[in-house]
Amino acid sequence: MIQTLRLTNVYERTVKAVEDGYKVICHEGGSRSGKTWSIFFFFILKAMQGERFTITIARSKLTWVKDSLLVDFKEICEKYGYPVTPEINPNRAEQRYRIKNATFLFVGLDDNKKIHGQKRTYLWLNEVMEIAKKDYDQLEMRTEDLKVLDYNPYDDSHWVFDLQKRDDVKVIHSTMLDNEMYLSPEITKKIRSYEPTDENIKQGTADNYMWEVYGLGKKARLQGAIYDNWDIVEDIPSEAKFRGYGLDFGYTNDPSAVVELYTMDNELYWNEILYENGLLNEEIAEKLNYLIPDKSRFIYADSSEPKSIETIRRKGFNIRGADKGQHSVVFGIDLLKGYRMHITKKSINLENELRKYKWAEDRVGKMLNIPVDANNHLMDSMRYVGVMTLSRGKSRAFTGKAKTFQ
Repeated sequence: MIQTLRLTNVYERTVKAVEDGYKVICHEGGSRSGKTWSIFFFFILKAMQGERFTITIARSKLTWVKDSLLVDFKEICEKYGYPVTPEINPNRAEQRYRIKNATFLFVGLDDNKKIHGQKRTYLWLNEVMEIAKKDYDQLEMRTEDLKVLDYNPYDDSHWVFDLQKRDDVKVIHSTMLDNEMYLSPEITKKIRSYEPTDENIKQGTADNYMWEVYGLGKKARLQGAIYDNWDIVEDIPSEAKFRGYGLDFGYTNDPSAVVELYTMDNELYWNEILYENGLLNEEIAEKLNYLIPDKSRFIYADSSEPKSIETIRRKGFNIRGADKGQHSVVFGIDLLKGYRMHITKKSINLENELRKYKWAEDRVGKMLNIPVDANNHLMDSMRYVGVMTLSRGKSRAFTGKAKTFQ
């Protein structure tokens, strides 16, 4: 059954910005504010009016495009009866669809060599906080008309805030209040649980940073971030020495996460190689078969999962449980904070966790010496391999005991 279309004020403000002549629109806002669907409606309705154009719709990884943007696009077209036709080409990684005279091209920037040279009428970058400035510059140069960027402003030092200083850029701010007619009570309740009210503080759900960014859609600097000793690099230097892999097991709600560690000049280089939900241990081992070509290399995993470790060991991998003794979390964090760390630019989930991993707070906002149990899957993987390969001879001074790891 085709539903009656109801447009939010986010859509209306987008139309107004284009009418006013802006060439770049930054949709900045909280979670579930209707940004994505409003942008889709803007371009789909253009297509339905017969306009001929090509739009590139991109996110940092094609996998995420398929799991999010493409799902929304197909749902909208089905729900509202828009005549969409896929253009199948098995030799292309991108996904192409046509609505009348308009072409919708869905791509991931992890294959940016293919899309940098393409020309387009419109460009839409989703979750732009994940995207490098140089990638945006290349795409903007080859876009004839409107550029649309959307994001939750979780990093107040991002290049998009410099972009906003241009005269041709319009910022449209939105929150879930702009989209309440489309939200379920459960989603609204979850977002509102971050607000630092007396009741939420009592329930332990209050989080100033999460409320500022995902509730109010304001740019904010994460207070109490655990790691600030890192930057982003193109790739692992060829001269760097491999030290090992770290593996944290997950399943339904938490991803299985694998990171590899290299060292050079007493600095650490990290590269994310796996971050995926819903994997059974057999499936993890299958993925490791092509992610880790040399099975003799050490993998350090969560020692609280001996059955999982044994399953992967029986597939021929050199895996062992990482030390998880008393105070192991804080010890591992302190150890890694003592180094300068470099993250490869393709390690999107690793970067995201590093930005959000924070110390817990008490009721009055005082930082505790305990990390919040969230955004920590690759963080745990880092600790496992870091502690097991870097801590030889280092003392856990705060426990009163010296510990040497083999």
